[in-house]
Amino acid sequence: MTDNMRIRFNLGKTLDELGITRNKIAVESKTRPATVLDLVSGDTKRIEIDTLINLLDALNTEARARGITRTVKIDDIIEYIPDNI
Repeated sequence: MTDNMRIRFNLGKTLDELGITRNKIAVESKTRPATVLDLVSGDTKRIEIDTLINLLDALNTEARARGITRTVKIDDIIEYIPDNI
């Protein structure tokens, strides 16, 4: 399995589950819309820790506003898939 196949981008699925648009999360997290699009499509090579924190804070705030009680976590944005050992 190649390295790029060991990372799964889950932001698009999470946005759909929460009923939040890409534009809304970009605005609320103060993240460039292009960065959000790259994370949704999996076309990013790197992500800043501050960006992850801003997205998580905004996703959790928006989830609470919609009455969703689960906590959005980092694997709801990006997930590591371990190599079969």
